[in-house]
Amino acid sequence: MKRVSFLVVLFLTILSLVLNGCSVRLARHEAVSRQDEGSVFMWEVNAKEGDGKLYLLGSIHVGTDDMYPLNPIITDAFDKSDALAVECDVTTLYQRSDYLKLMEKLMYTDGTTVKDHIPEDLYNKTDALLKEKGLSIQFFSLYKPIILAQNISNLMLDEWGYSSNNGIDMHFISLAKERGMEIIEIESVEFQFDMLGGLSDDIQVMELRHTIEEMDAYRSQLEDMFRFWVSGDVRSFEEFITSEDDSLTPDEMELYREYEKIMFDDRNLYMADKAEEYLKTGKTIFYVVGAGHMVGDTGIVKLLRDRGYTVVQK
Repeated sequence: MKRVSFLVVLFLTILSLVLNGCSVRLARHEAVSRQDEGSVFMWEVNAKEGDGKLYLLGSIHVGTDDMYPLNPIITDAFDKSDALAVECDVTTLYQRSDYLKLMEKLMYTDGTTVKDHIPEDLYNKTDALLKEKGLSIQFFSLYKPIILAQNISNLMLDEWGYSSNNGIDMHFISLAKERGMEIIEIESVEFQFDMLGGLSDDIQVMELRHTIEEMDAYRSQLEDMFRFWVSGDVRSFEEFITSEDDSLTPDEMELYREYEKIMFDDRNLYMADKAEEYLKTGKTIFYVVGAGHMVGDTGIVKLLRDRGYTVVQK
């Protein structure tokens, strides 16, 4: 079976503007419910008691100009909402007084460089690719492999016409600020930086290697992903991102399971807990997180249904 790139999965799970890396989602899902037969990638959830309501919108964190305007079902739900909840608000990141300290979480500060942490063949392949773009790996020598991978992905995204500024989250954060709407951070920039910077060397090397060796496949994967998202085809979308590669070695499989737990399972539980918390406020919250968090056995939609909520795709 095919393996979906790290690039695609991070577009579905991580908001921070510096994050455009690549990953895999391993297959663990059930058949999509009949409740998931709407026309957009959004679900409505009502509180068990009181007037609380959530609109759960699965986001893609990069986009193109022609994605807009969005489906009126989505924009109408936003217009009815009292507050916007997102993974984190990155629009103020570069104005933060602790910005450089935050960036250290993604860098080597012990006197080593990326050359000391990745195999020689991968170092040379990465440098060769960057030189094709008029750059050198020396420009990124202090960054950890995952950030190096993401910078390379950014170069390709620009060529393909994708931008984080056109991501769904960024679109609604901008609208919320224009309207003076309350913005709630479900996670935080600090959390996301700690999580990525704290990934093991083995996982980071794996991400960089797949970025370098599989870039040619990414564009078609992105096009498929956007097509499913725009049409609200949850079933095809879920099958797309949960495809498992039967060629993985046992060691690679173990690394992917570790990555999956960090990026999806643990965070999904936390996000579902926060969703319940917001439902108890009596407000209508427009809740936007990466689309990869919505689907599958450990996705937010299923977690909330398992807790007794009616969750219906719009």
